[in-house]
Amino acid sequence: MRKALIITTIFTLLAPFSNPSAQSLFDCGLLVGTWVGEYTYEDGQYSRWEADYAEEGVFSIKFFSEDGAEVGSQLGGWQCDGVWVTSTAVEQGEEYTFEYQIRALDGYRYLYESAQGPLFTSFRKQGGQ
Repeated sequence: MRKALIITTIFTLLAPFSNPSAQSLFDCGLLVGTWVGEYTYEDGQYSRWEADYAEEGVFSIKFFSEDGAEVGSQLGGWQCDGVWVTSTAVEQGEEYTFEYQIRALDGYRYLYESAQGPLFTSFRKQGGQ
């Protein structure tokens, strides 16, 4: 009986560490403000962006080429549950939903992974919130 109690106690204490997908919740309020980032995909395609997340759940993103010319934009809404950021945007008249899992978030850096795979990093824009 005592042995069973010890084993049960050990499993109870270790259970939170056995789930690799378990993740602590992040403060979604830290997303509010302006973020900038850039990424080069495996095929060599380059993307630079500036994203504004408003407290009301609205966001806008502008995309730029390597030479700084604006090459696209998105406008839509965003939601955050502390682990996932989901945004719905309209781009060239089409509505898209994007999901990103937050890997790190503080007042300076936002590290997030697309549901399709790439890991992106954005930094709070100087002079932004």
